[in-house]
Formats: sequence, C-alpha cells, structure tokens
Amino acid sequence: MPPPSPYFQGFAYKTPAPRTDRSASPVTDRGYSSSVRGGSVHDMGYESSVASRADSPGPVGSDEPGMGDYFKKRRDLLDILKSLHSTGIQNELDLPQIVVIGSQIDIASGHRDLHPMPYGITGQTLAIIREVPFGSTLYNAEDVEKMLRRAQRAILRPELDPTLFLDDSDLHVFGVPLTFSGNCVCINVEGPNIPDLYFYDLPGIIANVGDGGNEADIRLVEQLAKSYIKKPNCIVLLVISCETDFENQGAGRLVLKDPALRQRTIGVLTKVDRIEFGGASRWLRMLRGEYQPLLHGWYCVKQRDLVQLQEGVTWEEARSYETEFFQTTSPWADLDFSHRARLGSQKLAEKLGGILSTLVSEELPGIRKTVKAELNKVNQRLQELAPPEISDPRRIVITLLRDFTKKLSKHIEGIPPAVNPSDPTDTTVTGLLHSLNEAYERFRVKLHKTAPQFRPWSTTTNVDSQTEKRMLDSAKQDDDAVGLGRTNKLHADEVMDLARRSRTRELPGNYPFSVKERLILESVRQWSDLSHECFTEVKDIVVKHVIRVVEDHFKGHNNGGLKEAVSKITSEQIIKCAGLTKAKIDSLFRSECSPYTQNDQYFLAYKTKMLTRYKIIHQELQGKTNLVTALRAYNPSNQSSTGNSSQWSYLNNAIANLANFGISVKAEDFIMLLPQHDLTSALEIMAEVRAYFQVAYKRFGDNVPKLIDADFVQGIDSSDDGLDVALMSMDLTTEKCMEYLQEPRSVIRERTGLAGKKNRLEAAQLKLEKYYRG
Repeated sequence: MPPPSPYFQGFAYKTPAPRTDRSASPVTDRGYSSSVRGGSVHDMGYESSVASRADSPGPVGSDEPGMGDYFKKRRDLLDILKSLHSTGIQNELDLPQIVVIGSQIDIASGHRDLHPMPYGITGQTLAIIREVPFGSTLYNAEDVEKMLRRAQRAILRPELDPTLFLDDSDLHVFGVPLTFSGNCVCINVEGPNIPDLYFYDLPGIIANVGDGGNEADIRLVEQLAKSYIKKPNCIVLLVISCETDFENQGAGRLVLKDPALRQRTIGVLTKVDRIEFGGASRWLRMLRGEYQPLLHGWYCVKQRDLVQLQEGVTWEEARSYETEFFQTTSPWADLDFSHRARLGSQKLAEKLGGILSTLVSEELPGIRKTVKAELNKVNQRLQELAPPEISDPRRIVITLLRDFTKKLSKHIEGIPPAVNPSDPTDTTVTGLLHSLNEAYERFRVKLHKTAPQFRPWSTTTNVDSQTEKRMLDSAKQDDDAVGLGRTNKLHADEVMDLARRSRTRELPGNYPFSVKERLILESVRQWSDLSHECFTEVKDIVVKHVIRVVEDHFKGHNNGGLKEAVSKITSEQIIKCAGLTKAKIDSLFRSECSPYTQNDQYFLAYKTKMLTRYKIIHQELQGKTNLVTALRAYNPSNQSSTGNSSQWSYLNNAIANLANFGISVKAEDFIMLLPQHDLTSALEIMAEVRAYFQVAYKRFGDNVPKLIDADFVQGIDSSDDGLDVALMSMDLTTEKCMEYLQEPRSVIRERTGLAGKKNRLEAAQLKLEKYYRG
C-alpha cells in the first residue's frame, strides 16, 4: 500500500566533506537554508523540495478541461529542476530557484530556537560538499519537527558522529555547539495535494544581537542573503510581518531598494491576524499594488501560531483555519475577487509553482547548452592533467637536473634581456649580468669617493665658499672625486705639519715615506667594507636569480621533494663559493694596504698633472691671479688672449726659443717656474698621494668585480666541482626518483575537483537528455 500523504523522504543534511571523502557522488554547493512545514514557510535553515505524488494531477480544484496536461508538464519541469539540484550542479550553473528571505521576527513563527545560520560566511563557494543521510523516511508529519531539531544539532556539532543525534545521545556528550554553520538540512516532501515547489529558506535578516552575541553576525547573514538573491534566475520570496512596521524590517530594505530585484520578487504578508485595530490600510495598499509594488504582487498567509503547534493542529486543519479566517474576517473578506485570489498559502504555492516552472521552461535550453559546453571544458582540462606515464624515473630525473644546470649556465654566461620586462626586479628577464654590472658600477663610485680630499691652500687663508668651489672645480676637471669623498679634508699646511713631525733622520727637504703611506691608508682602509658590501649585493642578486630559475624549472615537481633537494644542494654550493670568494677579497684588500705599483708612466703623469693644478690654485691665492690667468688663457694665434699684448709676445717668443733647443712646453708649464714657498713640499706630497690613489683605486675597482665574477658567479657552475657535480651526488635510486616525480598536490586537487565536476555535469546532462527524450 502506498504510504499516507504527505511523507518526508530523503531526510539528510549537507556538510563539507573531509579531504579523504570517497563518496560516489559528492555534491558541490554553497549550502542552502530553507524548509517547508505543513505547507508554510519557517526560518529553520533548510533546503527543501516539495512535489505532488504522481497520483495527484494538480492543486485542489484544478479539474478544468486540459489543466491536467498543464500541471503534469509543470510537475515534470519542477522534477527536472529537483533532479538537477540533486546532482549538485547548482554551483556551476545558475539554476532557477526560489529563495525565502525575511527578518527573524517575520518567518520564525515562534521557532527562533531552530535557527542554524551560516558559520564564517565569506560569500565564497565551498570546494567539496557531501550529502549525509540522516534517519529514515518519515510518514507522520508530527515526527518532522523532532527530526529537524536533531538535524539542526548535528550541523552545529560537526565533530560528532551523525548517528548520535538520531536517538538524542548527543545531549549527553559534553561540548559547545557552533553558533553558526555553513551546512543545511535538506527535506524532500512527497504526497498528494502537495504544491510543486523547490526552494531555499535563508536565515532571517537580523537587526541586532542579544547579550554575548557577535555584531558581525548581522553582516554575515546579510551577505549570505545577497549572495543568493543577486543570481538572475533567483525568484525572491520576500516575507514581511504585519505585526511590525515595514520600515523596521531589514529584508524589505535589502530587496526593494533594487529595481531589478522587484521584477523577480513575490511579497508575502504574514501574521495578518496580529495587525493592530485600524492598522490594516497600509497592508491592504501593498496587497493592491499601491504601495511598494512588485511585478508578481503581494500575497497574504496565516500560519499556525505557537499555541496551535503545541496543540498538534494538523496541516489540513491549519489550511482550513486559514481559509475560514480570510473568508470571515474583515477587511480580508471584503476584498474584491482579484485580490482575494492572493489570500492563503494555497494561492501562494500555486503562484510560486507557476513562476518557477515558467522560469525553468525558459532557461532549460540554455542550461542544456551550458552543461554541454562546461563538460567539454572539463574533459579537455582533464586530458591536460592526465597523470604521466613513467617508465624510467632515473633517466627523467637526471635529464631534469642536467637541463637545469645547462639553463643556469646560460644565465651565468648572459642571455638577452626582455624588451619590456613586466617585472623590472626579475633578473631572469632583465638579465643577470646587467644587474651585476650595475652593482659593480655602484661599488666603483663608492670606491672613488674615498679619494684624499686635499685643499692646496693653508687653513689660515681666507677662502669663501664660492672661491673654494671654483678652486675645487679647477682641481678636479676630469676627476669628480675631488671634493666629494668620504675622507677627511686636509689642507696644505696640515700636510706640511704632519710631514715635519714625521721626520726622523732624513736630510733637509726630505720626508719619510710613512707620511705618504699614512695618507694613502686613510683612503684604502675604507675599501674592505666597500668590497664586502659589493659582494653581499652581488650574492643577494645571484641567490634570488637562482631561486627563480629553480622555481621555474622544477615548478611541476615540488611534491616529491625534488625541488627541495635541488634547492638545498644549490644553496650549499653557493655558500661554499661565497666563503672562498670572501677569503680572496680579504687577501686582495691586504695587498692594497702596502702601497705599490709598477704602473710608473700613469703614476708619474697623473702626479705631474695634479701638482700643476695644486700650484696654480696656490699661486692664485697668493696674489698672482692675473699672471696665472694669463698663462692659462694663452692662445698662440690670439694676441689678446692673455689680456696684455706685451705678455703675449714675451710668452710667444719664449716658447718659440725653447722649441729651437728641442724643448716643447706649454704656457701653463711656466707656473712651475714661479718662486717656491714653504708649502711646496706639502703640495708635492699631496700630488703623489693623489696620483697613487688614482692608480690603486682603478686597480682595486677592477680586481674586486673580476674576482667576484670568476670565483663566485662562475664558480657556482665551474666544470671541476660545480653544481653539476654536486647534483649528481643526490640519491638517484629508482625508488627515490619515483618519489621525486610525484605530481604536485595542486594538480591532484584540481584533477579530483574536475572529476567531481565531471560527474555532476554528466549526471545533469543525463537527466536533461532523459527529460527531452520524454
């Protein structure tokens, strides 16, 4: 015999599946909240499908000719919708659906103790959801509430075995339940005279929280509602309570402020029996469409109150009371026929079923097309992610390692940079050597700034800042380091004082070499830190570059430890080369602490040039500015170049006469013939120290980058004991290589997810094709 109607079949709840879940058909879903109880809607957080039995042609009173076919088609459409939802495909597709939304006080109907709400809602989709069967089929409607409460406790205590809740054993297990849950309870109701519906009942919008509550819950619940009602194929069932001012109900504000939502919203006025005396006019205006109009209009329902529920009033009795209420109670009984057609749960259910079936009929061809397209995409991606067939794991791993060292060698040798690199800090596209050369250039500039800062005048000479700048510009000419360095300034009289105090047994006019050595070391002693700073900068650039190359080359092999093993050995090789390089830099620096050069020609030429410049500046400050200026301005083809034609003639004749003796001189050279003074020796010391610095700084500025490049940069991949040799010392047994070649977890997760999606799409496609075949 068929079971009594209605009956509650497939009682279950949806919960996130653990990573090890191996269910045959996991359901991917956000988790919905809706429920149906005796044909009226309550905010208990459930997903529900309600359908008439096959032996029920349609709603009561629908026996007009031809209406049986209409209701059969409508029921078939809602059946296919329910079937599609049962596959979990709603995460991939925007399936038609009805979503119930209201404020807590609107749809609670005295049952606020049944309020599982989303836990940690972020608007994001859960990756994997499974449907957990909960209890057996119920044939007595009176048993449903108790089972709902148990299911609710189950989703709020996810750490417990679901079977504990079936006999209330969970009540004896200590623990604190969740305040919210992203899970939902699903109910499938079947029986005659049950409306053809499939809907989701969301938690009521809350305006405030009680003592100890979390105010963030207000926004969380609102965001959950928004995530559903924004879907184009979502029909919104807006529930408004008549015992509270409309303006105070958040659900109304949330829905009705959006003109697009008004086009797919059905309004429901509840608790019409609790309207204060004389306060029905506003609600009647809404029912007539005069206030807050909606495309699908407003409906009025009267649900069972708490007393009736406690007294066990049946669903049929509740509908009878509702019909009697609207037929006998003013002002509802006084409405015209068109508006009375919007009174009662039965009329609402018929309207919802009609709208939903129409929407399904319109969207089904597009859904069918989308399912096919999505299935093709999934199959293509699964082919791309097919597990590789490995016959010789050792050969594959060794080839990967050798290809890596070859790639790294090319980067070290130098590869052309990208024309317009997207990331200017990525040396794999901008060029490793380009970045290293920039680091070497910065080192050279810093080194140059350690030049001795000599001032070829006495500390007692009154030199203003403008004159000092002019003198320094004259002295530096092609040497920017003069006047810009780190070394302390030294004037000629200070150098002379140091020389005099340093004399031991030297003959008059002679000064010990230690004076020059002391002044040279003032600059050289700064070079150790600068050279190690340069090496640290180069090492950082190289390390980051190598890390990028490793990440790129082994990006598909980081699950079995291959990338980590290569990174470890590469790091060890870099550390070894860095230690050897730093030791050689220290040795190079120590050699510079003893002044020495064989570059005589350059040293002597630069010494002469600097001495001439120093003497010119000194003579100018001694009052011989006009003579010095004339000698420097002399032009053999311009009599007025010296400012005095007689001077020009004397100079011209003197240079010509010396040329007759085979002596080639310039006008500036006559400055050296000016009378000597007591700081001449200091100027000579200054010129010699400055000349040696020029020789030594160029030498050190070349040798340090050359050493770093040869011993560190190229040393990482040297042919004798380079990275290639080090990598071959890894564990390359067949078993270990097989482990190295394990697929990345991300690929496995993606393939698993795609397999589940494929199952859902295929299940949906099968149901769609079955529907279209009739």
